[in-house]
Amino acid sequence: MAGVSLNGVYNHFIQDYVSKDVTQADAHRKDELRDVYKSIAKINKQSPLYLLTDDDITRNDAIEIKEKARLLQGKIFGLSNQEDKTSLNHTSAFTTDDAKVEASYIGRTPDDDVGNAGFDIEISQLATSQINTGRFLVKDSSTVLLPENYAFDVRIDKQEYEFQFSVYQSDKNIDVLQRLEKLINRAGIGLNAEVVESSDNRAALQIGSARTGIRNGETSQFEIYESGGELSTGSVEALGLDQISSPAANAHFTLNGEDRIAISNHFTVGGKFDIQIKDVTTSPVNVGLKRDNEALVKHISSLVDNYNRFILEASGKQDAKFKSDKLKAEAVSIARQHMSSIEDMGIKLEGDGTISIDDEMLRQAVAGLQNDEMLKPIKNFTDALINKAKDIAVDPMKYVERPVVNYKNPDSNDNTLSPYITSEYSGMMFNNYC
Repeated sequence: MAGVSLNGVYNHFIQDYVSKDVTQADAHRKDELRDVYKSIAKINKQSPLYLLTDDDITRNDAIEIKEKARLLQGKIFGLSNQEDKTSLNHTSAFTTDDAKVEASYIGRTPDDDVGNAGFDIEISQLATSQINTGRFLVKDSSTVLLPENYAFDVRIDKQEYEFQFSVYQSDKNIDVLQRLEKLINRAGIGLNAEVVESSDNRAALQIGSARTGIRNGETSQFEIYESGGELSTGSVEALGLDQISSPAANAHFTLNGEDRIAISNHFTVGGKFDIQIKDVTTSPVNVGLKRDNEALVKHISSLVDNYNRFILEASGKQDAKFKSDKLKAEAVSIARQHMSSIEDMGIKLEGDGTISIDDEMLRQAVAGLQNDEMLKPIKNFTDALINKAKDIAVDPMKYVERPVVNYKNPDSNDNTLSPYITSEYSGMMFNNYC
């Protein structure tokens, strides 16, 4: 009976108090955890003694406030893929000939010089796969193989595979070719088989490698041969399965005039550009970086949306259980300090504490950016929001009712650290985030 009761308590705890959303803000390094500890210790050392009400309402309010702040921080972190999670640096790659070269930017360094990052590429040869094309046989004629059980071997990536198949008295050439096509494709060993037809009612089995290029020490990507055994041989020669019609080749290109070779047409350059080459070039193709205005507009809009959602929640308009006038006032104060001076970008602080955006004005302002100075208020606003979210997560109890019992003597040297008194209300007693 006791076990059933404990299970009920545990399940209630899991459903009501453990957050179901995990964000980047929950992944802490040692130095970040050390900063959290120091913050808790400092708050406790300087704070007066409060009378904390030991009831479900107070505990639930503290947890709700902490969780909303944690989620706000996580949403802001999710807006940037830069190392600096408050960065507004959104860049994308471009090429001067998308038909020959496609590029995307995968770098994460926030202080890249967008104007100078890039290179010229010239392509003289694409990477290709090995293709074996068999003999073209009359499709509707009786098979060239006698009715027997056959076997042949394939060597690919230093692995050997045996394929077995049967030929029946009633089979036509096309029947055998289609049977082998299915057999090879279903094997999933990195080969693709296809029955190809000619205009004179003939067909052949074409076998190609799924990868391109030749690695060091290789002479071919795959070999098809017969090693003998209990089953009949002769199918490789009769069908021409070992005939290489197009050998594999590596890609040849230059980067800023320097010769390069790759076994694939898809590669990275400098760990920052993801390149897909599609055709040979007759002149250099420039690959560079440009500001991704669309991504920047989306980032700013999402930041404002998350702030507005937090303000509405603190007002109790979206969730009556989560209401804190003090929390709302502090958040609005942050917005007033940083965002009230950039109405010319279409961003305006409204009377209810929310922020509105004129999309057209914002897009025009972003398109006309000459430097990042205009974005400084938004960057500072982002930093301030994250710092406030961290502050709330460390001590959410300051936003619930807690009358002061006694102020500490500021001249006393006895104000020793006791971090666990604060940290248990930060979440150690109530959930798994602290």
